[in-house]
Amino acid sequence: ACRFSHVFPVGTAAKPVCSFFARGACRNGDACRFSHVLPGTAPPTAAAAVPAPAPTATPVVVSAADDGAFDDVRKMIEENRRKNEAKRAAQSVRNAEITAAFEGVSVSGPPAPQPPPPPQAAAPAAPAEAPPPVVVSLPAGAPVFSIDVECVASGVQHHDRAVGSIALVDGDAAPKLHLLVRQEGPVASYLTPLTGLTAERCEAEGVPLQEALATLRANLPPAAILVGQNINKDVEWLGLVEGEDYAMQVDLAALLKVWNPRFGKHTYFGQDHYAAAWLGAEAARADGEAHDALTDATVSMRLFRAYTAAQHDA
Repeated sequence: ACRFSHVFPVGTAAKPVCSFFARGACRNGDACRFSHVLPGTAPPTAAAAVPAPAPTATPVVVSAADDGAFDDVRKMIEENRRKNEAKRAAQSVRNAEITAAFEGVSVSGPPAPQPPPPPQAAAPAAPAEAPPPVVVSLPAGAPVFSIDVECVASGVQHHDRAVGSIALVDGDAAPKLHLLVRQEGPVASYLTPLTGLTAERCEAEGVPLQEALATLRANLPPAAILVGQNINKDVEWLGLVEGEDYAMQVDLAALLKVWNPRFGKHTYFGQDHYAAAWLGAEAARADGEAHDALTDATVSMRLFRAYTAAQHDA
C-alpha cells in the first residue's frame, strides 16, 4: 500500500506537491504551479492576508499511513533548513574574509602579509663595443672587377625581373663592358624612371641575352674578384658560378656598414649614401635621376678603392 495520502484538501485543485517546497527551497512562492499544501495540512485561505483572531485549533485526524508520510516530509524540510543555514553562515564568513583581504586586515590571526616591494630596475647595460672593421685581404695580383645589372619587369610581381643591361668595370674604375639586352620575352615595364632603359633603346642597341652573357664571360677571367653593392643579386641574375666564372665576391654593404652604439648593431645604407659620404656629394646621383649600370659599377669600384686605401692608411 502507498505510504502517501491519496486525498486532496477540500477546495483546492488536484495539483502535485512541489518537491522544492517540500525541501524548503521553492523560490516561486504563491506563483508556483505546484501545490504548497502538504498531506495532512490545511491550505491557506484568502482571508489569511487580513489580520484576524487566531482560530481555535482543531485537531487534525490522519490515518497511520498519512502520519508516517508527513513525518518523512517534515524531517526532509528540517534537514534542508539546517543545510541552508549552514551554507549562509559559511558564505557570510567568506564575504568577511574577502572584505578583510581588500582592507589589508585578516579576520583573525596575524595581519595579512604585504606584497613584496617591486624589484629595482637593473642598471643599464654598458653599450656594446663596435666590432673591428672588415679587413680586405686579396691574393697578390688578383684581378678585381665591379659588375652591375639593371633589370626590366617581366611581370607584375616584385621578383619578376629580366636582365636589361650589364656593365663591367676593372680595378682602375675603367669601363670594360656596357651591354643592353634585347628582350625576347614579355615586358610589363622597362622601369624607365629607375633604370633609364626604354623599349626603343633596347631594340635599337640591345643584343640577345645569351650573346651578352657570352661577351661578359669572355672579358671576365675565372680568377676575378667581383665587388659591388649587394653583388650577390647581380651574380644571381647573370647566372655566374663562383669557382667557375669568377673566384670570389666582395659585398660593399658588408664593408661600409656603420656601427650604431644605441642599438648595438650595424646600420646599412644605399650606395648613394655611401658615395656621398666617401666620395663627395658629386659622386651621388641627384634626386630623381635614373640608375645607369655603367655609372653604378664605376661608383662601386671607386668606393672599394677608397675603402682599401683607408684600410692601409690606418
